[in-house]
Amino acid sequence: MLRPFPPDGLSHISVTQPPLPARLLRRVLVGGNHTIGQHVLVAGDHCGEMAEWLDELGFDVEAIDDSMERLSARQHSGARFEIHFAKLDGSDNLGAPYDLIIADDVNMHRENLLSLRARVATAELLAQLKPEGELVIVREPGTLGHHDVACWTRHLACFPGKLETIEYPTPLFSREMYQWMVRGIRPEPFLTVSLKVPAEQLSMAEWCEHAQRGLLTSSTCCMTEMSFQRRAA
Repeated sequence: MLRPFPPDGLSHISVTQPPLPARLLRRVLVGGNHTIGQHVLVAGDHCGEMAEWLDELGFDVEAIDDSMERLSARQHSGARFEIHFAKLDGSDNLGAPYDLIIADDVNMHRENLLSLRARVATAELLAQLKPEGELVIVREPGTLGHHDVACWTRHLACFPGKLETIEYPTPLFSREMYQWMVRGIRPEPFLTVSLKVPAEQLSMAEWCEHAQRGLLTSSTCCMTEMSFQRRAA
């Protein structure tokens, strides 16, 4: 996070703003026993900012997104961190294995979380982890098509590993808190859903088999497109 002094003796410190609340990041990195130098994959909407921040901390970071639209926008804005496109349909070669994967607003997770498509996307991420590695899914306040804790728990129930869900209050000095004071719109909490995979290595095919065996596959979940329409009515 702090860069060393340059050879000319001039003081130069580069500090990137943390992309998420400090308490949440402390749980992900310190609580998950993730140390500097580990191989980390960041996926989704804010993967560029998160990858840059982790890179400055000293992690070996890669970034992917499953939205060509967002990738194109980043290229036009001159993003500093290289981000690769991934379909997350079970066919990608992501450069595994990783110690930690952080997924923030992946496109595949915006639909019915209990569908096979959404579960295969998660299975592909889980298949990239080292034994006892961790997948952490982050839900930020105001995310379009967000899912609640129960929905994420049902989504991950078919996969082996240790599941944990934690909600974090919205930081005091934030846009969401400002909207609460001005407009009376109560902010949603941040949410992390983590799955620490077993010590036994599983193949992509085996993870997909767990996704297919999910008892609730193709059932409705908390925030399907139909429920959005009902809420808007």
